Amino acid sequence: MVSRTNVLFFLPAFATGGTERLVADLAAHLDPDRFRVFACSQTGGLVGEALAARGCPVHTIGDPVNGRRPRAMGKLHALRARVARLEALMERDEIDILHTHHLTPLLHAFLAGRRARRWRWVHTEQIRPDVDGGYPRWLVWVGRWLLSRPDLVTGASDAVGAYLLDEAGVSPDRVKVIYNCVDVRRFGQPHDSAAKRRELGLPSDAWVIGLVGNLRPQKNHEGLLRAFAQLRLVVPDAWLVLVGEGERREQLEALAGALTVRDRVRFLGARLDVPELYSVFDVYCLPSHYEGMPLTVFEAMSAGKPVVATRVLGIREVIADGETGLLVPPGDSAALARALLQLRRDGGLGRRLAKAGEDYVNAHARLELMVDRYAALYDQVLAA
Repeated sequence: MVSRTNVLFFLPAFATGGTERLVADLAAHLDPDRFRVFACSQTGGLVGEALAARGCPVHTIGDPVNGRRPRAMGKLHALRARVARLEALMERDEIDILHTHHLTPLLHAFLAGRRARRWRWVHTEQIRPDVDGGYPRWLVWVGRWLLSRPDLVTGASDAVGAYLLDEAGVSPDRVKVIYNCVDVRRFGQPHDSAAKRRELGLPSDAWVIGLVGNLRPQKNHEGLLRAFAQLRLVVPDAWLVLVGEGERREQLEALAGALTVRDRVRFLGARLDVPELYSVFDVYCLPSHYEGMPLTVFEAMSAGKPVVATRVLGIREVIADGETGLLVPPGDSAALARALLQLRRDGGLGRRLAKAGEDYVNAHARLELMVDRYAALYDQVLAA
């Protein structure tokens, strides 16, 4: 019997973002006869619980949050403790390949492998670190050097691949671009939209705009709320559904109240029934300030929904304006409102964009394509 390759995915958290869904998809679809999958993060979350329920060994290496912000020395001790836990975990589970995601796990992995490293190392960046507002400046600076340490580095978009080559100086033979992909069967299957609308308290004849994304500045929920307030003046049957978790929820709810649209906005928090929720939407809107390769755009396309998004790196690699979706300048709420109004008034345009989006995903972003590419990558790094 051929022994299986043990792969450990290490990501910052087990929340409900795109990276977590990517890892969950890989864990579920890599050939179990060839790969045994483990998952690790600094903190727990819904996706970690779902992975564990499917039989994937799941670990957290962070200390419990006690509400106090540690000083510099405390942060250093906590980092050393997390690295020691990672080292022990990899030794115990006999990990062959460590697959890190984002700069914080990259730093931990570098420290864990600074002595005799017996495992192979693959790293993935979803967004150019220099535009990702979630990173502290020092980590972006250190990350440029750290990115050349793994055996192979992947970027989720051409823009990230260019950053790895031009800014981080990773040698071309160690850089791969692998687009995020989605399970089109999962998101494309029919759901009872009417029942879901009743569950959410939405009128059966509502025109629903949806956004799936954690409540953080990158996604620009504020801009969407302002665009929605403008749209409501001329589209009285419009509703907005926001799916995602985050500490900005209270601020966003307050803004919705100040714009007098709070009664028409549903804040759903973190959900695991996202494929069913897409059936509720009439249009999908992603007004991000920056992106890598957003899974939710592919999910919406698979579900047959027209997409309105911003013309930023990552998004503009997959959406051709007027062909597979509508693009507007980032930060322009008025333009966003105009694009949404255009779809509300022109049902034929929405249907044409939705069909073109479905065709694009079926041709270029099916989950099995991504799984095969990562499996080949693991084979390559083991053979090197």
